[in-house]
Amino acid sequence: VMPQLGVDETLFYRTSKDADLSRKFGIQPTDFVVGYVGRFVEEKGLLTLAAALAGLKKHPWKWLLVGQGKLRSQIAEKSLEWGISDKIIWVESVSHEDVPPYINLMDCLVLPSQTSYKFKTLTTVGWKEQFGHVLIEAMACKIPVIGSDCGEIPHVIGDAGLIFPEGNAEKLRECLDELMERPELAADLGDRGYNRVMNNYTNKALAEHLLEFYKELFA
Repeated sequence: VMPQLGVDETLFYRTSKDADLSRKFGIQPTDFVVGYVGRFVEEKGLLTLAAALAGLKKHPWKWLLVGQGKLRSQIAEKSLEWGISDKIIWVESVSHEDVPPYINLMDCLVLPSQTSYKFKTLTTVGWKEQFGHVLIEAMACKIPVIGSDCGEIPHVIGDAGLIFPEGNAEKLRECLDELMERPELAADLGDRGYNRVMNNYTNKALAEHLLEFYKELFA
């Protein structure tokens, strides 16, 4: 049992989409905004997500990428090749306390981390997602989440989101299609995620769990 950093529910909570940010990024009311927050590196599976998005044909969408990293140039290159570069919104250098408005712009957040990744000459093997803190931040905002089955992601999400096999762009695309076509499912997952975070992942909830553990040791 290890203490961990929880989510601050006074900072991360559901709000309406920021109208000024929507106008700034050219987000239309009909756009389904797929979000990612974190480092742009191979092991985060962003090229798998790009490939999944490139195959979406039924609904208008945007891809909101908040973060930075060495993989950005390759994401841009593949997105241009696949004809989706005009759908990407790049946001860099956002402080942690300023992230919530961007998460609340999203219709879902995806964490597509991969244990082993190969693209051209790039390979990472043996790394696993240790937690995925951005998942609980999105869940606290009632944003439905999609995660790969890498490392701890399925355990964090539980039954409050969708899981796909890591590196499988086709299965990830199916998850995205399902959320786009079933708004009632997206709303249900948003509520489930919120309840899961409130019960398990706020700092107060984590402190209570840790206290119970210490009580068991003393007993």
